[in-house]
Amino acid sequence: MKTKYIYLPIVALFLAITSCVGDLDVRPLAENVTSAEDAYATADGYKQALMKIYSVWAVGGQDGTDESDIEGVDVGNAQLLRSYFNLQVVSTDECKNAWGNDAWVPEVNNMTWSTTKLEPVEGVYQFSMFIVSLVNEFMRNIPNAPSKINQAQYAAEARFCRALAYSVLMDMFGRPPFITEDNYSLDPSQISRTELFNWIESELLDIVSDLPAARQGTYGRADQGAVYALLARNYLNAEVYTGQARYTECITACKNVIAGGYGLATIYEDLFKADNGQNPDTRQEIIFPVCFDGVATMTWGGMTSFICGSRGGSEVDLYRDGVSQGWDGYRSTNKLIEKFDFADPSNPTADNILDARGIFYSEGRSMYITTTPLGTFTTEGWAVYKYKNITSTGELGSNATHPDTDFPLFRLADIYLMYAESVARGGQGGDMATAVNYVNALRTRAGISTITESWLTTNNYQNILDERSRELYWEVTRRTDLIRFGLYTSSSYTWPFKGGVATGVGVDSRNNLFPIPVTDLTANGSLTQNDGY
Repeated sequence: MKTKYIYLPIVALFLAITSCVGDLDVRPLAENVTSAEDAYATADGYKQALMKIYSVWAVGGQDGTDESDIEGVDVGNAQLLRSYFNLQVVSTDECKNAWGNDAWVPEVNNMTWSTTKLEPVEGVYQFSMFIVSLVNEFMRNIPNAPSKINQAQYAAEARFCRALAYSVLMDMFGRPPFITEDNYSLDPSQISRTELFNWIESELLDIVSDLPAARQGTYGRADQGAVYALLARNYLNAEVYTGQARYTECITACKNVIAGGYGLATIYEDLFKADNGQNPDTRQEIIFPVCFDGVATMTWGGMTSFICGSRGGSEVDLYRDGVSQGWDGYRSTNKLIEKFDFADPSNPTADNILDARGIFYSEGRSMYITTTPLGTFTTEGWAVYKYKNITSTGELGSNATHPDTDFPLFRLADIYLMYAESVARGGQGGDMATAVNYVNALRTRAGISTITESWLTTNNYQNILDERSRELYWEVTRRTDLIRFGLYTSSSYTWPFKGGVATGVGVDSRNNLFPIPVTDLTANGSLTQNDGY
């Protein structure tokens, strides 16, 4: 499917997936369905269409490992969650990638990208717009759905998925083409970032009452908690998007999430294991996951790339990691490691970290990445073992290559930290004592010292930013956090190879947004490129 047609109605060929996520209880449509009329002829067809929308975050094609839904966009390497991780994490101080033969790697590692086609940029943009197209088609058909399905809830779930996709596009590209079921066009135009923010806010507020209460629906599908979590994240970054701070609204959204009955998992490490969607203790913290299953959602992207990609081939231990492959790719930078305290500072090894959230592997590895050109190192940078394909009881996942581990796109710990930051920054409707308690709940779970109110406001809220990194590293929030703090492109905070220099330098502020892919600019003459590109 060429870029031009991502704006057009999606025929049922794209709904005939072999399977989606086991947690969502999905069964395939008939393989010979070839028209939207046939796909939307039954209640099961509507359910499968909805599940296809959710599945785009986890798999990029009909079978996940072979044929892509989007022509020219690799089903594995450019899969949406994998691409999102590469842009949100690898471009920051938390991670660098050693696959120097991949064209995207040096440019993302060094923050030196231009308008040249890059896999992760194409992946995030095209698959997010694909979700928009799928939802638009779904919304055109849902009024005709059989009465046996809950039309209002199905429509609300689809609209949530579209709002999430547009939130990603707003954050990363600023002004994507804007199209809904009401304004189909071959050449959709852009609206301002502020207008898009306001539309997303209005959509989310409009659908929330049609969704199940928090934790009362089907795991892996949108509920009211997911809506308020997405609102909170958008409000936290509203000043970047619109020029107007919305910390009071962020506090309100966080309080709405917390009132939904979520709870912190007892053990941090269990949140990222193969049974995190089945284990009641971890499931209570996960608000909205991207679901994976080693049999039903086999993909070279997503959790497969994060777990296999973060281990060296000689380091793989099936019974420790749950996978049989190590790709020698993703590595932490020293800037991430140095945010954790060591029991003995003179002996900085992974086993010596005091904080239970510091889940690294350092044997035979240098903490520092210094090899030039960056993208060819193999023994530099500690490995991150945060994600595993073993269960909380030590059992192997169902597939030694493709993990069962779900990716927590939103979880309660992030809500606690958003609440604390918004209170510290002057938002109304919260209080400092509660903010301190939320941060201390995370630090107590991690086994480190607690904080007081002054900690929250010290050094332009830097403590909160560092705490977010300790709690949420490699959870696709870092780039957005650094931009909110004015540090992503700035010379006031650098990390190895930022700007292509070993010691790090500031880069052009244009890099706070990625370029609109040239493939879409060529197909749609009404689009304009982001400033500076």
